[in-house]
Amino acid sequence: MRTGLLRSKTGEFWRAPWSRKFELLRRFGLSLLFFLCWFSGLFPPLVYAVGASLFKTHFSGYVKSLNFFTRSSGFTPELVDNPTMRAEEREDLFSSMERVRLKARITYEINETERVVTKIDYDHQAYFGSFVGGGDFRIAKKQSEDRQFLDLSQTFIEDEDGLYEHRLYRASVAYESDGFDLEIGRQQIPWGVGHFFTPTDLFNPFNPTQIELDERDGVDAVNLILKKINGYKIQGIYTPGGRQLHPQRYLARVSGDFKGYEVGLLGGRYKRDHAVGLDLAGNLKASAVRGEIIYKEAALEKDFFQFTVNADYNFPHNIHALLEYHFNGRGRRDPDDYQLDRLIRGEIQQLGRNYLALLLGHDLTSLIRIENSTIFNLDDVSFFLRPEIQYEIRSNLLLTSAAQIYLGENEDEFGQPKNLFLTEVKYSF
Repeated sequence: MRTGLLRSKTGEFWRAPWSRKFELLRRFGLSLLFFLCWFSGLFPPLVYAVGASLFKTHFSGYVKSLNFFTRSSGFTPELVDNPTMRAEEREDLFSSMERVRLKARITYEINETERVVTKIDYDHQAYFGSFVGGGDFRIAKKQSEDRQFLDLSQTFIEDEDGLYEHRLYRASVAYESDGFDLEIGRQQIPWGVGHFFTPTDLFNPFNPTQIELDERDGVDAVNLILKKINGYKIQGIYTPGGRQLHPQRYLARVSGDFKGYEVGLLGGRYKRDHAVGLDLAGNLKASAVRGEIIYKEAALEKDFFQFTVNADYNFPHNIHALLEYHFNGRGRRDPDDYQLDRLIRGEIQQLGRNYLALLLGHDLTSLIRIENSTIFNLDDVSFFLRPEIQYEIRSNLLLTSAAQIYLGENEDEFGQPKNLFLTEVKYSF
């Protein structure tokens, strides 16, 4: 596992006496505290000293503690290149993740219609527990790293049961005007209108069974948006070729209003493939409806379609329902043909071909909400369930408890992962 911008002496650290370990952790804590003080208290006055009328600053962030119990799947990254390698023995695992995310938005006002915005999301995060030393953690870590073109993280401490790192989760500079916006750097480009499945999102692919549903890997890109072109918005995006999951891409999207529906047409080149797609969103009577479809002319596999359609409705008594169907043309109907190696690499997010998903949510009170997400693989008849309860202790303090339940045979898509039970506390500021 890489150590980032600087070389980490993790082996020396974990061979040191415990007194030395605590001393180094104390220094890291003091460094983080110093940065927090600088970030929230010292930096804004410096900005305003340059010119209070020209600069506007906004600082926010959160502190999160995520804890869960699960059982290892037995998969490791090494199984992809060596399928005959013996899988890890399955065992009970625990993980505790502590994260501090600091967000800065610094705007330089050129004039009334032009501005330059610097966007920075900076993380300090630590992982503890037996999950850290397992193959499932290393698979997730490798997939995240392979989606990045630039190395914007550094690992301070790494051991079988612990990892501590800091990183730039987002980092970009944007020029904004009435005519066009241009953003360069690590950013999220939210294409796609689906809730569970977003086939037209060619930059930040979403896995609906991931633990942190609000996390999306960023993409290092040049993002140009032209506005007011006869009522249409034109977006052109370039990403340089890097690691396996950060290919060179030249893509464009044209969007606008058509008879009350927001419609987008997209297309371009994705590595050696070509893609063309469409998405739309609007209202049909009392329901919101959405759909997206993409066709890929693939160089190393058969050409395929993917599409998603959904509709949601707010019922009386604070009940919300969303139903979604997804067709995955690159998937397989027979579990014996599943491309498990590509799933482990992160090249694909689903193994099957036909899916039906349902989200049900109910506000018990203004502070307590319960939800349940169900994903049904129609081909191998396996299920994924995520019941969840959220309690808003205060306006900026949220407590979440959830479970991820997998039902199916061992060879089925949702029969292979193991059940997971989590609790998350998030304080936003």
